[in-house]
Amino acid sequence: MSQISRRFLQQKTEDRIITLFTDSILLCDTREKSVSFINDLLTPTEKVMLSKRFSIAFMLLEKYDYNTISQILKVSRATIGKVSNWLKEKGDGFREVVDRLKQKDFTREVISEIQDIIEEFIASTRGQNWSRSKKALWQSRHDKIKPF
Repeated sequence: MSQISRRFLQQKTEDRIITLFTDSILLCDTREKSVSFINDLLTPTEKVMLSKRFSIAFMLLEKYDYNTISQILKVSRATIGKVSNWLKEKGDGFREVVDRLKQKDFTREVISEIQDIIEEFIASTRGQNWSRSKKALWQSRHDKIKPF
C-alpha cells in the first residue's frame, strides 16, 4: 500500500512539486515516452494498482456491475465501492479523459476487445444458461461484423 511521510510539507512546497509532476506528465507526448516515464517512476505494484483503479472507474462508467468488475479485475467489492464513491464526489477530470479516449479510433478497438473479453467471461461463468449465453455472445459478435 502506498505510504506518505508523517512529516508534512509546507503548502507552497506541496503545490510546487505537484505542479512539477503534472507538467512532467504533459511533456510525455508519445506513448513510448509515457511508458518510459511511468516505468521509471512507478514500481510494478503501483502500476498494477493504478491500472486497476483506472479500469474499475472505466467499467463503472460503462455500467458494469460490481460482481463482473470484481471477477474480471480480481478486486474486492470494497475497492470498487471506494472508486465508485470517488467518481460520485469528483471524477470530472477522469470522465473527460475517458470521453476523449473513446473518441480515438484505436481506443474503440481496445474497448471492443475488452467488452468481448467481458462477454466471454460472463458467458462462461457458472450458474448461467450456457447455451443461451453462448448464443447471445455469438449474436453480438456477428452484429459487429460489418459488410464491405
